[in-house]
Amino acid sequence: MKKGFDWGAYLAAFHAARPGITEEVLSRTLSGGHTSYRWLARAVSPRAQVVVDLACGSGAMGRELALADRTVLGVDLAESELRLADARGDGPFICADALNLPLADASVDAVVSSMGAVVIQPARALFTEVGRVLKPGGIFAFTAPTVLPLHPRDFATSLGVVTRLRSLPRFPGPTEVTGYVDALVGTGLRKVEDARERYHFEVSSPEDAELIVGALYLPTTSQKRRDAAVNWLVDRTIKEGPVRISIAMRRFVVLKQPVATRDAEL
Repeated sequence: MKKGFDWGAYLAAFHAARPGITEEVLSRTLSGGHTSYRWLARAVSPRAQVVVDLACGSGAMGRELALADRTVLGVDLAESELRLADARGDGPFICADALNLPLADASVDAVVSSMGAVVIQPARALFTEVGRVLKPGGIFAFTAPTVLPLHPRDFATSLGVVTRLRSLPRFPGPTEVTGYVDALVGTGLRKVEDARERYHFEVSSPEDAELIVGALYLPTTSQKRRDAAVNWLVDRTIKEGPVRISIAMRRFVVLKQPVATRDAEL
């Protein structure tokens, strides 16, 4: 990846061309019959009445978090995603920068983000802005892809895909906890959880193979290489039946400390 790569332009073009694709994949990526959206929602107290969903995409988290007496505000920069979100859920939804939220200080009970923390950068600015809008005692919970706890047998399929892509999926930001530790310092936020779970997406048709490969951020990968990965998955389903792709996820939760402090307790 070249230094100075324009991630903003890439992400805008990606989601304009494929609105809803992230939800389409994650809604079918399961662990024990549940999605990572459900797992993330469980980190939010039922008493939280105002919740902000950063990088909300097509609104899957908002629908997961919906309660009769709760407001879930979806925030995203991609207007194509927000149009889908508005059609699928109650909102409200706003097109805004997660690093400059149009919200008052200490005005929300919780902030969540499914996959957003790996694209909203820099991390320190994200944590600072989240800390600003959270009420004392409020939480910021987000999920991000990771490596562990994949089983060694899970790597065989992933390796086959990556070998044909000749590149790994990429993100603007870190996906491991070490990438966030330093960013918490001085924000008034304290880590309270770093949990991991393994999810599975089943490829049983050419359409499934196109979907999972198409959902990956691959800014330096040619269409020829993408087609090679899709064809390899399709060939495996023909020979072996449905192919399971395992995806490890992290759920990271931080708390806005009730008493103001300059350094987060890590």
